[in-house]
Amino acid sequence: MPTIFEIKEQEILETPILLFDCELRSGQHEYWATHEVTFAGNVYLPTLMEHSQFDVRAQSEDGIDAAARISVSLANTDSRYSQIERTTGFKGAKLTLRFVFFDVKAGTAATEAEVLFRGVANAPESILESKIRLSFNNRLNFQRVVLPEVRIQKRCPWLFPSTGAQRVEGIAGGVRGQYSPFFRCGYSAGEDGGVGNRNGTQPFTSCDYTRASCEQRGMFSKDSANQITRRFGGVEFVPSTILVRGFGEKGSQLSGPIDNEAKYNDVVPLIYGTAWVQPPVTLARNDGNLTRMEVLLGMGEIEGVMKVVVNDVEIPLGENRRDMTATGWYNSVSPGNRTGGFNLDFADSNGNPVGDPYGSMAFLSVVVPNRVHEGRSLPRVKVLVQGLKLPRYDEDENFLGLQFTNNPAWVLLDILRRSGWADSEVDLKSFAEAALYCDDPVQTLDLHGNPITTPRFQCNLALRKRRSAA
Repeated sequence: MPTIFEIKEQEILETPILLFDCELRSGQHEYWATHEVTFAGNVYLPTLMEHSQFDVRAQSEDGIDAAARISVSLANTDSRYSQIERTTGFKGAKLTLRFVFFDVKAGTAATEAEVLFRGVANAPESILESKIRLSFNNRLNFQRVVLPEVRIQKRCPWLFPSTGAQRVEGIAGGVRGQYSPFFRCGYSAGEDGGVGNRNGTQPFTSCDYTRASCEQRGMFSKDSANQITRRFGGVEFVPSTILVRGFGEKGSQLSGPIDNEAKYNDVVPLIYGTAWVQPPVTLARNDGNLTRMEVLLGMGEIEGVMKVVVNDVEIPLGENRRDMTATGWYNSVSPGNRTGGFNLDFADSNGNPVGDPYGSMAFLSVVVPNRVHEGRSLPRVKVLVQGLKLPRYDEDENFLGLQFTNNPAWVLLDILRRSGWADSEVDLKSFAEAALYCDDPVQTLDLHGNPITTPRFQCNLALRKRRSAA
């Protein structure tokens, strides 16, 4: 079958047709066109009276040439669409607009279809006896998406699976994998391979996103079947006040947590490649000799930490069975996968952890002596991080797994998928080809003038403030 670009060069063309596929919130599909045609087994009704001229923004603030908004008028003499608005409603419906050259006489498509627009419906602009007017905003508009997408907050930010289909998707993310909105919570009680507690004999269908509800549903630490979960993404733990006595002091005194209310509404960083970052310190407490802290590195699974500097003093990695009181130490508690971890620096008298698990977030435990930080305020912490492990594909679009990379092609693909794009909406082969080009070794000089070989392009980026995905 010839392509659209081949057909359009001919002197005599087949009929160009726009095919509108509107999926309502109920799952019902409505098909519209200017001609009654059958395409891909679906009958498109000739109810399309007019559509607005596409508003294409060349080199716009959106960062991409695309239709930002369209509107259509549909024939409504039989009140078909008025009835749909009364029962289901058009607002929130998903529209896919395709262009195709059609052989109307033969009743077959002359070319493959090209997707021009994907949008989300607004409420009807007008409903008359003869027609109804609908408008759709581009759902792939980067201006509508902000990154980093997660804020530091007391309640869990992950979306709770409330239906059977959502719980099945929450097991491994379905076709979207780790980009599924239900993957990070992953509550899937009652499903094969699922985790979580039931509400009697039936799964829970709602959650208020508090720590208590997470514990009730078995997703805070482990469920009733003793399966490790640790999915809670809220930051609400505040350590209790303790009685301490510093070295050389005769008396004891109360030491409470260092005030850190400013952490809420800050964003959880996104780190691509290798970068220095000043991560938020979510809690800290001095025990008289040492200040113990939890440092939130970023969203998602990262490769690891290379250096930690507190108040301009480098802190070494913790070693078992070695007294590191004089230097301080740091340990990675969770690398950022959806099964988090607990910091044992904050535990009850029985040694059970009482803090937050930071599901789907990477965080550190950092301990420094008073000579580095006296424990009266929050310290200045800098961390050199090897950032996110990203999905990679070969030129045949086969998934190669998650791997640490600072290749700009895989960084861009991750941003697109975080912005709502599905695999079916991107050309994975082109990303694989671009990634190979970016990885080509080139000869250059290092900072000291020595010849070295390095990849053609790299992306090392730490996002600490919210910006549009554009």
